[in-house]
Amino acid sequence: MRKLIIALLCVLSVVPAISQNRVKWGVEVGAGMSAWMGEYADGSKPLFNPKVGVTLDIPLNWLVSFQTGLNWTSKGASYKMYDDFITGSESLSKVHVNQNYFQMPLLAAFHVGATSRFDMVFTVGPYIAYGISGKSETKLDALTISWPTFDDLSIAGQYISDGFNRFDAGIQGGVGLDFPKWTLGLDADFGFCKIAPGNSPYNFAMYFTVGYKF
Repeated sequence: MRKLIIALLCVLSVVPAISQNRVKWGVEVGAGMSAWMGEYADGSKPLFNPKVGVTLDIPLNWLVSFQTGLNWTSKGASYKMYDDFITGSESLSKVHVNQNYFQMPLLAAFHVGATSRFDMVFTVGPYIAYGISGKSETKLDALTISWPTFDDLSIAGQYISDGFNRFDAGIQGGVGLDFPKWTLGLDADFGFCKIAPGNSPYNFAMYFTVGYKF
C-alpha cells in the first residue's frame, strides 16, 4: 500500500514539471452503479455508489490529451449466501459488499469540437486501483453482522472465507462534455482482475460525473 501511494505521488509530481503550464487540474465528483460481471457474477445485484477525485489533463495536440488523476471510488454488489455457519440451519441471507479503492486512470482523451463553447471528449485507457477499505454486511432477523471486505472472515476463530483481493486493474472508457471551466461525463470501468481468490467475478462500475477545472 505504501509503495503504491509513493508511486502514484511520484507520477503526479513529475507530470506537471514535464508539461509546465499546459496542465489543467480539476476536481470531480460522481455517482452511479457498481456491479460484478463474469461467469461467477450470477445472482449478484448492483449497488448505488459514489466516486470523488482530482483530475489532470495534459494536451498533446489540438485533438488528443493525456488524462490521469487520483480517485476514491466505491464499488461492490449484493449477493445471497447460506448462513448455516451462524444459525446452524441452512438459510439464505443477502450480503451487501462495499469495496473502496484509490484508483488512477491513464487515459487517452480525444477532443472533438462540438461547438465554439464546448468539446465532446471520448476517453479510453487502463486504470489501476488498490483497495483501502470496505465493509460487507448481512442481516439475520434482528441481528446485523458486518466484517471488513478485504480481510479474511472468521467467527470465534473458525475460518470462513478469504478476504477480497486489494489490487484491481482494467479498462476505463467514457464520453463527456468539456466546457471552459466545467465538465460533464459518463465513465465505465471494466475490471480484469478477480475480486477474490478462486472462482470469482470482476468489478464493473458506471458513474455520471461533474468536474470543475482550475
